[in-house]
Amino acid sequence: MRDFIFFAGHFFSHLHFVRGVFLTLLLFLLALALIISLIDDISLADALYLVFITALTVGYGDLTPSSGATRIACVLAGFVGVIFVGLVVAASTRALREAYEEKKAFLERERQKTGRSDT
Repeated sequence: MRDFIFFAGHFFSHLHFVRGVFLTLLLFLLALALIISLIDDISLADALYLVFITALTVGYGDLTPSSGATRIACVLAGFVGVIFVGLVVAASTRALREAYEEKKAFLERERQKTGRSDT
């Protein structure tokens, strides 16, 4: 549990660092959904669903873009989704490395307190 707490603390600090990028990407996806809703004459809820499923590269296939403009919007949503997922993976990787280093330093301090040596 302590390992997860180390990781979570670092992860959320890195996400906080890129929050502006995340908000910009989210607003861009919302704008794409609005455009798709207006062009394809579907509900905003369906357009949001289509954009987020496309951005997360899931693509169930139950909703598909019906015009060239909405296909382009979905391609843009896919690119934004790749950037979004890449940022989350990068933050996770860095947080995991920092949590590992923190745990390693913690264990070293504990070892020094008890006077043990592994050599």
